[in-house]
Amino acid sequence: MARRNGRQRAYEIERRRKMKTYESEPQLGSDDESDLSREDSCLPMDAKDCPAYLDVVEAQIQQLKNMHYQIEITVESPIFNSSNAEHPIAPIAQQKRGDRMLHIAAAAKRTAFVSNLVEHLEERELELTNIYGETAFYVAARSEVVEIANVMYAKNRQLPRIENKSGMTPLEMAIFLRNRKMVEYLYRITPFEDLNAKKYMEILAATIHIDMYDIALEILNAVDKRKHTSTAEVGTFTSTAEVGAKVGSVLQILARKPLSQNHGIQGQIWERLVSIIATIPYIPYFKRLYSSLQMRRQARQLVKKLWGIILTLPISNILEIIRKTEIFHAAAKIGNVEFLTLLSHSYPDLIWNFDSERNSIFHIAVTNRQEEVFSLIYHRGVRKDAIALLEDNKGNNILHLAGKKAPRSRLNIVSGPALQMQRELQWFKAVEKIVGPPYLQTKNNRCQSPRELFTLEHKKLREDGEKWMKKTATSCMVVATLIATVVFAAAFTVPGGYKQEKGAPIFLKDEWFSVFVTSDAVAMFTSTASIMTFLSLFTAQYREDDFLFSLPAKLLVGLVTLFASIVCMVITFSATFFLVYKEEKHGTLPKVVAALGLLPITIYAMLNLKLWIALIHSTFFASRFMFRPRHNRLF
Repeated sequence: MARRNGRQRAYEIERRRKMKTYESEPQLGSDDESDLSREDSCLPMDAKDCPAYLDVVEAQIQQLKNMHYQIEITVESPIFNSSNAEHPIAPIAQQKRGDRMLHIAAAAKRTAFVSNLVEHLEERELELTNIYGETAFYVAARSEVVEIANVMYAKNRQLPRIENKSGMTPLEMAIFLRNRKMVEYLYRITPFEDLNAKKYMEILAATIHIDMYDIALEILNAVDKRKHTSTAEVGTFTSTAEVGAKVGSVLQILARKPLSQNHGIQGQIWERLVSIIATIPYIPYFKRLYSSLQMRRQARQLVKKLWGIILTLPISNILEIIRKTEIFHAAAKIGNVEFLTLLSHSYPDLIWNFDSERNSIFHIAVTNRQEEVFSLIYHRGVRKDAIALLEDNKGNNILHLAGKKAPRSRLNIVSGPALQMQRELQWFKAVEKIVGPPYLQTKNNRCQSPRELFTLEHKKLREDGEKWMKKTATSCMVVATLIATVVFAAAFTVPGGYKQEKGAPIFLKDEWFSVFVTSDAVAMFTSTASIMTFLSLFTAQYREDDFLFSLPAKLLVGLVTLFASIVCMVITFSATFFLVYKEEKHGTLPKVVAALGLLPITIYAMLNLKLWIALIHSTFFASRFMFRPRHNRLF
């Protein structure tokens, strides 16, 4: 018994000196590495105060129960010596990655615990890092809790300057994670005057990359304010070729941002109207629209400011930056017309800058099927004959580029292989008008004329278009045949029957009988016309030029007549119902039947609306309005 009581007392003493393990995900440490060292866990206080310190630490540890880490913490009786007297509160719970208690609490977003713990720490203890060089402030920057970062910054204002081993500041980490609230806070407290040009441009480029244009503008405005000071470094910030190249790389990011494709709204009047409507509550669409317009306006301001920095350089440096970054060609590739016009107003000749394959912005626009950029060729001052003379490294002129198949992303803008083939032909015809007859038979390095290259590149697309047309015609013709069969039989089996004396229909003088006869006849004729139209698609030769107008027009006529026959067939059925139940025609039953008759018509219209719009726009309006001068001007 004495031996057992001794073991129990020893166990009780050991239990008081060690605390339990609190588990959550992920496991960061191991048992042997999470024990507190005897020298690093004591306060410079009297030995009689150590139990009070134990109570404080135990209370703090209790607040970390549900954290996303597994921590084993060992609290031992303080031992005082001269070495640990220098650390008021030593780092707690170091693990494999070297995280301290403050790192863990910041990652777990425990604001109250962090505030309580920071009060007992010295400034330099907040600068302690883990094995990756990350301070607790850096870890807080990864979270969305600005209050935690603010508590640490109030204690030590050097924390925003400290980078990790990869050279990233807390602000860069918040930008990388697209945490807008944290970015807005860290931007205000980060000392940009201490950053070199490279780091400054990296932060600026990162904010632009994630569409935080307002913060990027504030960064540029801050530099403009410091530029008027006597600091030599700021004074030379916008005058060196090295910094000009970095500004060019930032402009390259903006060149890939579609500044001119925000809901199609152009002009200050429309933007102001949208801004007024956006102030009305319960209209979220206009608020999103106004936010998009604001981003577009801020992006324009960024382009002007950054381009103004480049314009301070010698013309040779400007040409070198444009050649290396290819900002004009990057903008032309995605159809960023507004970016091109903003830059070309200063130096109009820059639009004739060529890329590594000797392509101008108009060649890039044709290759990537950007009609808005290509439409700039119609403006006064653009030499169309010079464009026709230009050839790339493979001997292709601009018409050869139109003969190549469009990128998949641009080709899929139009639905259906047949309409895609039609759009490709429209592009080829539009460029053909610019080039003129002398260059139609020009051969490239492979001895291919533009038309031969077009035929070779679009062979599979033409075959797919033919299959799509015939498959669509087959399905629609089956429906049209069924409708024609039904309405033909209905014409000789009129509702109510015939009079035996003269053979005239019994309801001949009824107004609903007139509706029945008229709708039945129209349904018969339109369904027959639909059958004939779809039948013509099977006998067509499907040449390349047939896809330009003939085949899409036939398909459109067939779909319209089929829809008309469906509508008239439903009207015929409704008229028959009213004739048979004429004693109920003032009740609710006929109205219900008429309402149900609208159901198939509505379903058919909704399911085929996009196809109708695409056919009408592509056949009758695209070639007329797609390639014409726009409001954007190069000069």
